[in-house]
Amino acid sequence: MWVAGSGKYGLAGMAAGLGEPHLYGRFICLLPMLFRLALLALSVLFATLGRAQQLVPRLLLDEEFHDNHRNWPTGLLGNAEYSFRPGEYVGKEIRRENRQRVALIQVPLDADRDFDIEAEYRTSWVGTLAWGAQDEENMQLFGLNPDKHVSICGWRRGKFFWGAPESTTAAVINEKGWNTLRLERRGKRVRYFINGTPVADTKFAGLWGQGIGLETNRGSTARLRHLRVWQLEPEMPAPAATPAPAAAIAPVATASTAEPADAAEALAAPLRGGQRLALRNVFFVQGQPELLGTSKPELARLAKALNNQSALRIRLEGHTDNQGPEDKNQLLSEQRAQAIKTFLVKYGVAAERLETVGYGPTRPVAPNDTEAHRRQNRRVECVVVEQ
Repeated sequence: MWVAGSGKYGLAGMAAGLGEPHLYGRFICLLPMLFRLALLALSVLFATLGRAQQLVPRLLLDEEFHDNHRNWPTGLLGNAEYSFRPGEYVGKEIRRENRQRVALIQVPLDADRDFDIEAEYRTSWVGTLAWGAQDEENMQLFGLNPDKHVSICGWRRGKFFWGAPESTTAAVINEKGWNTLRLERRGKRVRYFINGTPVADTKFAGLWGQGIGLETNRGSTARLRHLRVWQLEPEMPAPAATPAPAAAIAPVATASTAEPADAAEALAAPLRGGQRLALRNVFFVQGQPELLGTSKPELARLAKALNNQSALRIRLEGHTDNQGPEDKNQLLSEQRAQAIKTFLVKYGVAAERLETVGYGPTRPVAPNDTEAHRRQNRRVECVVVEQ
């Protein structure tokens, strides 16, 4: 019979390797403390790694369909005809068959990284945005029908699957016009949005290729425009700024004449009065004041800079192009500036430090003669009012 504290197999015998029994007892008492210290060290390590691996979006594709330099397929594919028009890409199926007709271009998506895909889309009946596809037997689809049903489905090794219930509906669907479709892959999940409203959250089924494109069937005509793809990658630390010689330092320009500096670069150094920053990595739902998720990294950096310099006050200036009624553009420019203010306040910046103003289309930085120029005019700028 084994008895604690007796014989060479008792606790006292086991303590022989540690010296006197009372030392062993002290060691036992220290175990909870050591365990807590180990957990604390691990939590600090993981937090450090998390900060080091903060992900930011890198724009892989910005397709406005001005010209077909990316060689989008045109002509007949099966019984569907695809055509490239200035400003949009169109697929029309000639016969009413329930068979997908997909046209793709290659985008260098990494299957091991998260990504976002966004496009404006409309259809006469059915059709979808196709992604991660290799061919008609391996593709994933996200689209909608005019009856407000959402299509999230695909083919894998020739076998059809539904990514979300076939009965999924979205009241935000514009039945007769353009809709903004967006999907965000995060780890093992994919979230789907229509006009900025989440409509589904599904398991990530994999990335079977690097194709992005348009699909149509059942005699429908489907259209695609404003297609963008982002890959989320670790943020690289900003290089240390090299001080310029005293004689080379130019006087600070006033807010009304200063050329906007890229915010991603300017935020690597302390801000100063009179600076004007172009928030080029801030994106909105087309024609709406809702911020897209890809705007968060740049706005979070701006909030951090403002929290580190509590004496600063800034003015957020919204601008639009000249397309559409001027009063609606004026209101949209004001609402977008306000949306950024709301974001910064949530990140701890005092509301009284933030001014907002909208200028509508009255202060363009480029002619409004092409879509590329109009995109430059649709912007929000940040002006440092005082220091």
